[in-house]
Amino acid sequence: MKRLLSVCLSLCIMMSVFVSFDITASAKTNLKKTTVSASNISNGINVSWKKVSGAKSYKVYRKASGAKKYSVVKKTNNKTVKYLDKKVSAGKTYSYQVVAVKGKDYSKSKTKSITRLLAPKNVKVQSYVKNNYYVDKSYIDIDSAKLFVDDPGEPDNNVMGVKITWTKSKGANKYDIYRKIVGGKFEKIKTTGNTSAYVDEDIYYIDDDSYKVKKCYYKVVARRSKSTSSSSTVRKITYIDPMKVSTESYASGMFLGWGYSVNECIDGYKIYRSTNGKNGKYSLIAKLSKNTLEFTDKNVEFNKTYYYKMVAYKGSLNSVAIITKTQYKPMKTVNVSVGATDDSVKKSFEKAIKRSDLGDTTVDDLKPYLRFTSLNKKIATISRDFVVTGVSKGQVKAKFDLLLDDKSYEAGFILINVN
Repeated sequence: MKRLLSVCLSLCIMMSVFVSFDITASAKTNLKKTTVSASNISNGINVSWKKVSGAKSYKVYRKASGAKKYSVVKKTNNKTVKYLDKKVSAGKTYSYQVVAVKGKDYSKSKTKSITRLLAPKNVKVQSYVKNNYYVDKSYIDIDSAKLFVDDPGEPDNNVMGVKITWTKSKGANKYDIYRKIVGGKFEKIKTTGNTSAYVDEDIYYIDDDSYKVKKCYYKVVARRSKSTSSSSTVRKITYIDPMKVSTESYASGMFLGWGYSVNECIDGYKIYRSTNGKNGKYSLIAKLSKNTLEFTDKNVEFNKTYYYKMVAYKGSLNSVAIITKTQYKPMKTVNVSVGATDDSVKKSFEKAIKRSDLGDTTVDDLKPYLRFTSLNKKIATISRDFVVTGVSKGQVKAKFDLLLDDKSYEAGFILINVN
């Protein structure tokens, strides 16, 4: 009996050595080495390999990161050259090796390592503007040496486009962002770091700055080194470029203007206004056609601050709104008595010229290009020399026009109070 146990023990040891030798030892063989591939799919790691001529079967070995040795996870016949490994954990790295077998003859492939990565979840897309608020000071104030309307431009360091967000995948340290424009194919547009958000700014400039509507799709792939996850859920968005409103205080009210758009791409514009802060309650004050590029808010009060936002829309879809803060303000206020004259407008121009870089320019040089027109001469008049005369008690606006290239451009107003 003892001899029988000793023989059995010896056979077990020999078998153990054989199995270990199967994956680690080198030997002459007539079988070629196969090539192994591994990829993450939704329910596991898909391992595949090329057929080896003459092989009767294959053994798939696996070693998890941190483990000391490989173990057989699958044995297949010579017709099966793939294996779905479902017993894997997210974020863990696995190494695979495939051994082709023909009797006692065998050949082992090079190892193939891959990190188990799950596709990013909770992928969302939305239109985005980082700085959706700025202060518009485009009104002319001749007392502060601002002779002409300034274009405040876009908010500093602005970022706008489509924002893609997702939940991080365990083990990933990078993410590939793919985009497809309707009619095209998916293309990788960015590989990010270990983050969970990205703004596609290029979408704003695709085709043309004034192209206002873009239908596109996005998907995200998790990455670690050369390991990638399967693709996330594809998200669709119809992106409408945001519109910035510029304002100017006109005699008729607060003038709002905006840039040109490709008319066939949108249905029109909606303008909202708040009188109690940028985060206050906004009311719709105008819904305009796609051919309209300006609007005058006549329901305004002197020196009061207003917040405007406008969205371009197509059907039920709206662009992101950029908020404009502005004040309805005359370029100057003149107080004059009945029958008296006041030349403070002229003096303000003189002072503004001295503060500016207009060199030897004088008010007389500018006079052909500047004109004030009283909207009620029964209350006050203003001459071509910019002298105000009070006629009767009351308050009146005098419209200010710039005359350039035989055209008149309204640029502001002065407020005249006659006592």
